[in-house]
Amino acid sequence: MSVTLIPVDQENLGRIHPQAARSIFWELDAETAATVITSGDPIFEKEAWLSGILIDHGPCGFSATRSDSAYAVATVFYCAREHAPGSAQLPTAPVSSDAELLSSLFIDPGFAGIGMEAVLIDAAIMELVGREISAIEAFGWRDDFFNRTDADELLSGPVGDILRSTPEIGLMSVSVLEAAGFKVVADHPVLPRLRLELPPQRDLLSVADFEFLRERVEAC
Repeated sequence: MSVTLIPVDQENLGRIHPQAARSIFWELDAETAATVITSGDPIFEKEAWLSGILIDHGPCGFSATRSDSAYAVATVFYCAREHAPGSAQLPTAPVSSDAELLSSLFIDPGFAGIGMEAVLIDAAIMELVGREISAIEAFGWRDDFFNRTDADELLSGPVGDILRSTPEIGLMSVSVLEAAGFKVVADHPVLPRLRLELPPQRDLLSVADFEFLRERVEAC
């Protein structure tokens, strides 16, 4: 089995992670998304959103696909902040006016934690650097949250609803984002907003790095 990185474009629209194809948390405002989930078709709405972004702005993400399967094992999305109205639900919203949003990353559990996240995020960063975007921001969840003494209190409200939905909405952890060079610019006990100035001050993953990662994946 081999893994290939492909852009989310018109040609590869159907080759995104299955959960990414169903998730509309970021793409619609909260009220509309709730209505669609209850009585509509989330997959259709996501396809419509993707089609609109691709026509107006070009590729909006990357997927890691397997040679033995039609679907992706991981997908990352990015977009202008106005195209992610669902982000208003985060307590550290809004995204800065000069930044694009790295909204979500969906990944099969068996492929998490081996470097795939870094490859996808770096691919998004390189694409946005090429577009001369000045910065990219993302919301993250603190993976040490449950060690807090007030964890139960925080989980009782909207923050808890978001935290419990992290796999379904593709919310990335703060540790993954910080490893990619992001820094917290709007702090929160659970859901801070992070930012990376572009171009980044660190080296991005090279083709050789991706080939090494692919070898690790093939060995799984």
